[in-house]
Amino acid sequence: MNDWLDLEHHLWRELQEQRLLPQKLLVGFSGGADSLALLWALHRVKKTGLAAAYIHHGPGGNTSYRDQAEQFCRDFCERHQIPFFVQKYEGASLSSEAELREFRHRSLEHLRKQTGSDLLALAHHREDLLETRILRLIRGTGPQGLVAMRVLQGTFFRPFLKISKKDLLVYLEKYALSALEDPSNQDLHPLRNWLRQDWLRALEERQEGALNSLGRSLEALAEMGAVEELPEGLVIDQGLSRSHFLAASSSQQKRALARLLLQEGVRNFSQAHLEEIQKRLDNSQKDFTFRVGGVEWVVNAQQIRVQKAE
Repeated sequence: MNDWLDLEHHLWRELQEQRLLPQKLLVGFSGGADSLALLWALHRVKKTGLAAAYIHHGPGGNTSYRDQAEQFCRDFCERHQIPFFVQKYEGASLSSEAELREFRHRSLEHLRKQTGSDLLALAHHREDLLETRILRLIRGTGPQGLVAMRVLQGTFFRPFLKISKKDLLVYLEKYALSALEDPSNQDLHPLRNWLRQDWLRALEERQEGALNSLGRSLEALAEMGAVEELPEGLVIDQGLSRSHFLAASSSQQKRALARLLLQEGVRNFSQAHLEEIQKRLDNSQKDFTFRVGGVEWVVNAQQIRVQKAE
């Protein structure tokens, strides 16, 4: 009989159900409570085939905190004999949340390949998922955009999507583990931080249980969006069939465009973007390109494809 806590049993079930026990995992480790809980739980449950990576955003912002966090993560991994890797941004300072996120994702994928890891393990939890869905609603998403994060999605493994932040903090307390608090999380200028620190807290204080109810409702809507079927022949390997797209209804076209964007890793699009793309595709030209939603659309007589900017 092992001495695992409930969260560790949950993690073990996720690893078993997704058949990931033999897989090599690279954990995105920031030093914060979420990633510390994930790394420690995996270290106890999986033991082997595990490494950690810290992404240093370089100069700008709170550079001293970033240096401190890197050393914290390095020391923790050395104490527990967990292989540790760092990727640091060496250019001019990254200024926007989008730039920071893009560098972080690109760097983690680079380290995943470099270390021979099968998957990236990320510590997104229940509130992160709720915040992402609310942000997409604010931007004008449809049901497809609510699908958001899944436990196993491409090369991402997110086992804590049903676990609350509070549960993660309680778990760390059981082991007397202290995390680093990123001071930028207190800055209410980014919309996500305002939602987390202000709006969602106020909602829960006003109506206890509201966050759980809202999360369940959005999950139900996401499941509806995920199971909607598209006309046969519309979705093809390279993108979308142009003839089938033009023959589809407006709602089917939007679902197909949203699916293509999500498949290509594009997340920050709205219903307005989808409608603009529809207008651009209502074109009799045989071959043409255009940019909407931060990507280039490449159209010929047979296909509609998305090409990401270099």
